[in-house]
Amino acid sequence: MEILLNYVFPAIVVVILATIYILWLTGRNKSDSVSTGEDGGKHANEEWRRSVPKTAPVVPYMDPKILRFYEVLKMALPAGFVIIPHCPIEKLFVVSKRSDLHMLGQYADFVIFDDSYNPVLVVDLFDMSIINLDTVNKIKTIFKEVLRNSGIPVLEYKLSEDYNIDILRREIAGAINPLNKIKR
Repeated sequence: MEILLNYVFPAIVVVILATIYILWLTGRNKSDSVSTGEDGGKHANEEWRRSVPKTAPVVPYMDPKILRFYEVLKMALPAGFVIIPHCPIEKLFVVSKRSDLHMLGQYADFVIFDDSYNPVLVVDLFDMSIINLDTVNKIKTIFKEVLRNSGIPVLEYKLSEDYNIDILRREIAGAINPLNKIKR
């Protein structure tokens, strides 16, 4: 009886546990091969996940305040000018100089181009409802200086509820006018 309790019973328990573990592993491998394909394994499962189109809710491209300004800006400019909203600043400069300027990730609110897509004016909108205006101004001051030093004028314009097209036209003309750059 002692041999049975000391040797045979523990051996039977070990064999039963090993059998359960082996059955669990084979069942797990079969379920992976069914979901990923017989020959694909985990690699096919990852490819399948990447091929499934992801979705997200779509939102309007522009905030209503900015959209209102955009509409007024279109009316204020003569035909032949192109307005690009939320334009990356780095795209305005020569490719070889882009990394020197450290403008990666900086965007202009609006860039006005002539009919041959040369930048004529950058419009920088500022909104007094922004809570941390100092931080925003520090970041924008750098790119405004780079733009002005490169010969692209920057018009700073305050967002509001209503706009006067004639005043906006005068401010655009004043910013673009090369005679304003002559120091007396």
